[in-house]
Amino acid sequence: MKHKTWLMILLFVLPLTLSTVQAQDQLQMPSWELGWDEDMDGTHTLEVSNGDDIDDELIIFIDNQRMSDLNIELTIEWDSNDIPIDLDYPESLTISGSTNETISITLKNENGYVYERSPNSTMVISVTADEVSFEQSTSNQNIEADIAVPEIYDLVAGANSRGEKLYAGSFIEYDFNIENKGNSDDAVDNPMVSIRSCPNLDIEGFDELDGQVITVGQTFQMKFKVIASTAHPDRTCEVTLSIDSSGNQITTSVIIEIDVTAVDSTTDDLNQNNDQDSQSDDESTDLIESGTLPFLSLVELITVFLVANFILLRRR
Repeated sequence: MKHKTWLMILLFVLPLTLSTVQAQDQLQMPSWELGWDEDMDGTHTLEVSNGDDIDDELIIFIDNQRMSDLNIELTIEWDSNDIPIDLDYPESLTISGSTNETISITLKNENGYVYERSPNSTMVISVTADEVSFEQSTSNQNIEADIAVPEIYDLVAGANSRGEKLYAGSFIEYDFNIENKGNSDDAVDNPMVSIRSCPNLDIEGFDELDGQVITVGQTFQMKFKVIASTAHPDRTCEVTLSIDSSGNQITTSVIIEIDVTAVDSTTDDLNQNNDQDSQSDDESTDLIESGTLPFLSLVELITVFLVANFILLRRR
């Protein structure tokens, strides 16, 4: 009788034990999951538009493995309060049962922040999903990612005259400056000079810019010579100075106009005439002197002859 009693108790308790084990297994299984819908193991570099506006999108997913709906409240924030990148995303959403949904997070900035931040300094974006039931948080999950701005290269060039006047057969100096307004160090490639309508004009020293490194925030200054040959006519010359950015291969050009004053031809003619007159006077003088010298010698001979003759006559 006792054996039957224990057998009945065992048959009664065993289903309850199995049910408890199965319930515990179900509780231990994840019922929903938050994650990135793209590879975010490394650093995500933001995309830009219009040269300097941040305009990018991150995608997350929420996988609801339940049969019932899942109510989620999203909170997304940066690791610092001074990051002016706007985030746009749905703060509340409902995920249907047995559904995997993706959610878009847009990132925007149109104030040039990409110029102010170094691409070597990462930012951390944090996404938190709270499961809400009856306005109470019952569970939450969190994911993070490292974000960086891209390398931006921006060389700004300018040329300034020193107020000197250029004459044919001489030279003047110009100042050339390059400012690095990007967020990364840059270097100058392919410095080029183009001179329009003035084949007798030359630029010297500008090619020395090739390979010059310009650090972030630096304004580099140098000078070059503008040389006009002696045969250069009166003319306004258009000179184009170009440099390439080593970072993005974008060409920056500066156009300057240089007035060249030719040598005064009237003054040259007068100087030439004066030289010719002086040469003529010198030649006339030489002729007079060469003609006078033989004449004076003849007079002297006659005088000597007369004196000698007079002395002979008196002795007789």
